[in-house]
Amino acid sequence: MVENKLLKKIGFIKDLPDAMLEKVGAIALLETFEKDNILFKQNQEKTHLYMLVSGKVFLNCSFASGKSLTLDEVSAGRTVGVSSLFGVYPSAFTAICSEPSSIITVSGHDMRQLFLEDFETGHALMLKVVKIFRSRMVMHTRQFMHSLLNHNEIIKLESK
Repeated sequence: MVENKLLKKIGFIKDLPDAMLEKVGAIALLETFEKDNILFKQNQEKTHLYMLVSGKVFLNCSFASGKSLTLDEVSAGRTVGVSSLFGVYPSAFTAICSEPSSIITVSGHDMRQLFLEDFETGHALMLKVVKIFRSRMVMHTRQFMHSLLNHNEIIKLESK
C-alpha cells in the first residue's frame, strides 16, 4: 500500500481526489531499484505502471544494427508503462534505471480491475492517459521533424 502523500508527488495522478488516490494506493507498491535495474525490455510485454518518486529512468530503443538510442529521460514525478492500463502489449523500448530509484509500481491488471469496479476512477485516470499520449505524440513529432530537417539528403533536396 502507498500513502496519498507519495502519490501526490506523481504528476499523472497528483490532482485526483483523495478517495481515488486511496484506491490506487491500496493496489500499489513502493519499490527501490538500483542503478542498471531494467523495469521492462523492448518487445517484452508491459504489465506494470511505474511512477517515479525519486531517481531517473532512461527509455532506450535498440535497432537491428545493434545501435541503441535514448528516447527519453524520465525523472521524479513522471510515469512510464502507461500502456499497461490497456492490457498486455509489447514495449517499444527498454526502461532502465540510470541511478537508484524509488518507484511506485501498480499492476496493469489490478488497475483495469479497479476501473471495472469504479467507473469514475477509471474515467478520470484514462483521461489522464490520453493527455500523456498526446504530450508524447507532440514530443515525438517534434523529434521526427527535427531529424528530417537535419538529414543530409533532405537538406540537399531543399537546396535544389
